[in-house]
Amino acid sequence: MADAQPIEPGVELRRPVRKRMQSTRSNLEVRQKAHHAAEKHSNSGEVIRDVIIGFADGLTVPFALTAGLSSLGSAKLVIIGGLAELFSGAISMGLGAYLAAVTDRDHYISEEKREREEVATKPEAEKEEIYEILEGYGIGREASGMVVKDLLLDNESWIRVCPPLPLVDEPGVS
Repeated sequence: MADAQPIEPGVELRRPVRKRMQSTRSNLEVRQKAHHAAEKHSNSGEVIRDVIIGFADGLTVPFALTAGLSSLGSAKLVIIGGLAELFSGAISMGLGAYLAAVTDRDHYISEEKREREEVATKPEAEKEEIYEILEGYGIGREASGMVVKDLLLDNESWIRVCPPLPLVDEPGVS
């Protein structure tokens, strides 16, 4: 610390913008990890939704099919028909869930691309959009001024805030 220059009272020593943004981003990541470790949130909402829909569909259709087949009077036909429906229903539900996830991912990618193009071609309109988004959360224009100013320094953060439905987390496809 022998090389450190004394700082006069009231004078703020400022790092270059890029270095400040990197430092801020890494500090944010550390705080987010600590926050997520302290609070216990369930990450299984989509799985629970899929299980409930699967049970509803997976129990209703086989029951209706076996009830219809039972009128034919053959127990063997009822069992074979019920099992065939269970397997085909499982394949259908799995394929449907996969296609829905792929569609979500493709939508995310196209929206992110559109936002990148808009940030590059019409930055003033996108800046105004940030103000509108923050106003939607009850944050006035004056209070959001510093946030907007900092977002404009980092395109990645700007792109994540701009869309009306933020592209915060990319949907996963398993």
